Amino acid sequence: MLKVGTIGFGGGAALIPVMEKELVDRGTLDERTFGTHTLIANITPGALPVKLAALAGAEGNGWLGSVLAALAVALPGTFATVGLLAGFNAIGPGAIRFVEFAAVGIAAFIIVLLAMFIAKVLRAGGRRFRIYVLVVLASFLATGANQLVAVVGRLFGQEWQAAIPQLNALQLILATLVVIGVSTMVRRTGPAPVAGGPAPFKSSTAAWWAGGAFSVLVAVVLVASFAIGGAGFLGLVGLSTVTSFGGGEAYVGVADGFFVASGIVPGNEFYGQAVPVANALPGPILVKIASALGYSYGLQAGGWQLGLVFALAAFLLSVSACCAVAMLLMGGYGKVANSAFVRRLGAYVLPVICGLLITTCLSMILANMDIAGHAGINQPAVGWATLIGALALWALHKRFHLHDVVLLLIAGSVSLVGMLLAS
Repeated sequence: MLKVGTIGFGGGAALIPVMEKELVDRGTLDERTFGTHTLIANITPGALPVKLAALAGAEGNGWLGSVLAALAVALPGTFATVGLLAGFNAIGPGAIRFVEFAAVGIAAFIIVLLAMFIAKVLRAGGRRFRIYVLVVLASFLATGANQLVAVVGRLFGQEWQAAIPQLNALQLILATLVVIGVSTMVRRTGPAPVAGGPAPFKSSTAAWWAGGAFSVLVAVVLVASFAIGGAGFLGLVGLSTVTSFGGGEAYVGVADGFFVASGIVPGNEFYGQAVPVANALPGPILVKIASALGYSYGLQAGGWQLGLVFALAAFLLSVSACCAVAMLLMGGYGKVANSAFVRRLGAYVLPVICGLLITTCLSMILANMDIAGHAGINQPAVGWATLIGALALWALHKRFHLHDVVLLLIAGSVSLVGMLLAS
């Protein structure tokens, strides 16, 4: 999980293929269990990668493995985010431009990972391949039609906009639950699981214990907050976490309402430093932003030392709050794991997620062009370079079987140099 937190750029759904590679391909989890975890992570609030890590940790290592895994996947990116923010006083906020320029190439690398994951899911469909393709396309159009129009337009130097009604990630999953529920009642049977194996969770007891452990950690942080004089602020961190469905992107809007609109954190620090740094670095975006908010709050209250204390408290609280909800839901999931509804859900949840991942790819291309626009670089050129770069990275992977870290370093270095020259 430390490795995933270090190389997992993009946050949220973009980390699903990275998690799948580390957990399923290495034999820690089977496909069916990973699909179940993905479902639970998508219908509960908070950071998706953290919840996936907690669920996987509890599967084979109990409540302690769950807590350590969740903290580990969020630690590298949070450490880098807070460290970079702390260094702005010495090196200036202009340093963020270097991070964003490297992130352009890293986005192309993430697109390759997402494409390979989608292809793997489609191949696993077997006789249901055509149905899987239709599910992926329907899921994508339900969530990303507007992004598709915007990307195509900006690639050709036009500002096209569409107002097609769209679903967010939570609404998509809920719609999937309704469709599968209705089809199950009509057909009264469910398909066999995509991959055989044990029930989705070996022990509901482990999930309950893990949920209890995360709940205790939440309570400890909140009680300790009274001693450092930040109970109100950290209470808002916890509340904003459990009311944020859709991960990091959704949390930006939630945090704006909780912290920026209320004047707790200056808007220029939030949008000028915390958000762009969190988006450019690896790991779950929600936890990085929460920790950045903690650092900013503590910095204003008593200097950089108190800033680090509040960053740590916000880190622990945001991780624990979202994992507590997910683990408690997982504890009750085992009772219905072998029903026809759950079997059908397990068969189709990953194709639905794949459609969401295509939308994520388009959002990354738009973000790259936004970075170019802010730096005075031709936006269509950067958009096309992102697509061409993704194809080149895919070809390198196929031809030389390079490690993901090597591809990531190549992508980040090339884009950093290229963007600096272009600017």
